[in-house]
Amino acid sequence: MDEQGYKNLIAVYQNRLFDSINQIIALEAKELKYRQTIESLNQKNQELEKSLEKPKRSSKTTEDFT
Repeated sequence: MDEQGYKNLIAVYQNRLFDSINQIIALEAKELKYRQTIESLNQKNQELEKSLEKPKRSSKTTEDFT
């Protein structure tokens, strides 16, 4: 391989590396967004579960007073 061939090889490697790094960065950003969404939904789920756990006040009927 001559000098131009090596330059071309390096250029292709650099382009592939650059593309791969950009894809990785984009995927990590998506993953972070999904993790944040999951965390938010988990918090809302916990809040809803807590609201269901609270005992409801029962209304007393006339039978309770006798």
